[in-house]
Amino acid sequence: MSSGRDAKDARDPIGAVPGLRPASRGSPPTIPDPVVAEAALLALAGGCLEELHDQIIEMVAARTGADVVALVAVRPADREISVLAHHGLRHSPDGLMGTGADLKLVAAEQAALTPSMTKGSGAIAALLHLNGQRTAVAAGLGRQGITEVLVAARERGNFPPGAAATLVGVARVLTSVERSQRVAELADRRLRQQTAVAALGRGALGGGEELGELARAACDAAAANLEADIVAVLERGPDGLVPSAGVGCPPESLARELAFAAPLSARAMRRGEALVVPDVRDDPEVGSSSLATGSVLIVPIRTGTRMAGVLLVVSRRPVSYSDDDVTFVRGLSNVLALASERARVQAQLRLSVDELRKSAEDRSRLLAHIVQAQEEERQRIADDIHDDSVQVMTAVALRLATLRRRLATGDLDPLLLSLEHDVRQSINRLRRLMFVLRPPALEAHGIAAALQAFLAQVAEDAALEYSLDDRLQIEPEPEARTVVYRIAQEAVSNVCKHARASRVDVGLSEYDGGVLVEIKDDGAGFDATASRQAPPGHLGLLVMRERAEQSGGWCTVESEPGLGTTVRYCVGSRRLSAEDRPADPTGDGCGAAVAPSVAS
Repeated sequence: MSSGRDAKDARDPIGAVPGLRPASRGSPPTIPDPVVAEAALLALAGGCLEELHDQIIEMVAARTGADVVALVAVRPADREISVLAHHGLRHSPDGLMGTGADLKLVAAEQAALTPSMTKGSGAIAALLHLNGQRTAVAAGLGRQGITEVLVAARERGNFPPGAAATLVGVARVLTSVERSQRVAELADRRLRQQTAVAALGRGALGGGEELGELARAACDAAAANLEADIVAVLERGPDGLVPSAGVGCPPESLARELAFAAPLSARAMRRGEALVVPDVRDDPEVGSSSLATGSVLIVPIRTGTRMAGVLLVVSRRPVSYSDDDVTFVRGLSNVLALASERARVQAQLRLSVDELRKSAEDRSRLLAHIVQAQEEERQRIADDIHDDSVQVMTAVALRLATLRRRLATGDLDPLLLSLEHDVRQSINRLRRLMFVLRPPALEAHGIAAALQAFLAQVAEDAALEYSLDDRLQIEPEPEARTVVYRIAQEAVSNVCKHARASRVDVGLSEYDGGVLVEIKDDGAGFDATASRQAPPGHLGLLVMRERAEQSGGWCTVESEPGLGTTVRYCVGSRRLSAEDRPADPTGDGCGAAVAPSVAS
């Protein structure tokens, strides 16, 4: 068992490198636990989480003399036991369910464990007993919010002094790794969900999909990005809610499978807000049907002031739907609601030109909603990176520098220098990613300042000369400003990726009530008239054209081999007529064209 000081040190913040304890003033530094230090180095080296688990487990077994080392998960919801990684286990935990004793191990900082099959000893103790183990120590990860426990066991003899403290330190390393992994997974999950909402919005904006196809696409997107067995869109009819689209269940039995959720859906529609039920068996409005199990997430589909139905997500087992999941499903339902409303309005507005123009305005509002959602999601991801990942990585770099100074005369010094360099490089990349996701100058100082900062960053990274000619007298509206920046960002990125240019010149001016942007480079160029398709590697040109046209403007590209490329686009031009639009011989908006020139 560890001493009192070891127990106190084990309660250091999780950001500290386990095993490294600050010495009191005037005393020599404490030698770090070599097993914990090696585990920390393995974690800093990165790699696949499963492979890292295996490496640390094998290392702990070799260094502590344990016959069995295992990382075991115990889910609080159903207490199912699963072994994430192990060394020496000969029996599978299939069919074993966790007990209160197992949950205590998860929550304990460190514990002695006697393998036993007696009642109340717990599934983990029984599993070790089946493997012939006689003594064991454990360190729980639950103190840091992770429902796992690290166990080391021996068939004979006792563990050396300090083994429990070593296991605690390794458990803290594993906790730090899994936290970082979960932060990355959360950011990736948010980005995938935001992309799914944007894709559904593009499908709605395109107008090529029927409302039923769009509803099915929303169900597919929710099922792909959430833990769900059934996802369905229920439309409000004269006799109640009727399934109009769904996945995870045959259409003919969808209504029967979801009958238990009818009172929950009605409650969500009455309140007009999302409803999450972690376990439907605990809800008094749900009957005793055998199908009434698991969790549900219900978001109303509101068209104007009318509740048109709900988007229903069902998991047959209890799960925890987060606020991000609710926001994601709400985004899908909003797109469905706007698409449904637009379809209804378009059917009425076919009788007059004025009503058709109103349909176009609805489409513009939908675009504004999607653009706003994208930018808000970018901001949220950038904030999360800054507030969590960058802070954690900075703490790792500082502690790694401390470790390097303490081991400066050892063989690990070159490795630690390399690791410290890699960590700081990762921090720089994260900060650049934050800049790309949400340039701080765009809202604070306007489009010219944001482009100036972006071009300066690109020039530093790509050794590219640049100039920015700002002739705008009035700052564009926020929507137009965002579109102008994103298209310019794409165009300059294409220059860096494909043009082999040494210089790029950007001009901003006003044209026909909108913002005209001209981007020239002196790169290799390409034959813009050779094909109606975008040249290889230049699909971004199509994206730029779509962004500009959706904002009420246009985009053209002039290029010839060896003579560089000129991109011109106008954003927010509401008075641009067919006669004023530059000619586009390629027909796809990305070929050569004669666009209005910027006054010199």
